[in-house]
Amino acid sequence: MGDDLLRLYPLHSCPRAGPSGVYNITVRGVKTFEAPCNSTGWLTIQKRFDGSEDFNRPWEDYKNGFGNIRGEFFIGLEKLHVMTRDRKHELSITLGKVDGSIGFVHYDHFEIGSEAESYLLKSVGNHTGETGDSLTIHVKSKFTTLDRDNDSNKNGNCASNDWGGWWYNNCAQSKLNGKYFKEGHSLTYNNGIWWGTWDNYDYNQSLTFSEMMIRPKTVCV
Repeated sequence: MGDDLLRLYPLHSCPRAGPSGVYNITVRGVKTFEAPCNSTGWLTIQKRFDGSEDFNRPWEDYKNGFGNIRGEFFIGLEKLHVMTRDRKHELSITLGKVDGSIGFVHYDHFEIGSEAESYLLKSVGNHTGETGDSLTIHVKSKFTTLDRDNDSNKNGNCASNDWGGWWYNNCAQSKLNGKYFKEGHSLTYNNGIWWGTWDNYDYNQSLTFSEMMIRPKTVCV
């Protein structure tokens, strides 16, 4: 009963000593929402593993979030902005390839701007992990979707050309919201899911798993 009540009672962030599961999260300025939490306080904000969800979506979908939080989903840029604005957060990313290999990367200061700033990727901080760093290059980039072109590419909309919303510049070194290919190889150059530094910048390769998680760096008492 205690675990059930914990999941029902609104929290400001995932409990660091609770069981893994779906919890109600309440942060200032955002309606209470459900989110997957693990037993060490990490909140999943994006997950890909089977291609069941379409990530080639318009601005409003990425703003508000979409998908099935017990399956593939994106939590929503507005939630990310409010959470990372009010408290410093760290970011953990798990990546997987079709051959079963798994890689990890951790960033120690993840922050997203407001919608007025086009959900700018303000900071990722320092990184550690064997996959290499394919996100720092996107810092100070605005979020781009198929219907809102905020990238610096002069030859078109990166989200339309490469498939899926992301913090594109010109265009991307990483892209975890790309088209899902279960064979681990994209049919069209650049439109898959990739992390350049882990694939020797072979953008025909496509990852078959990704999970992005955030956690406050300080615990509220």
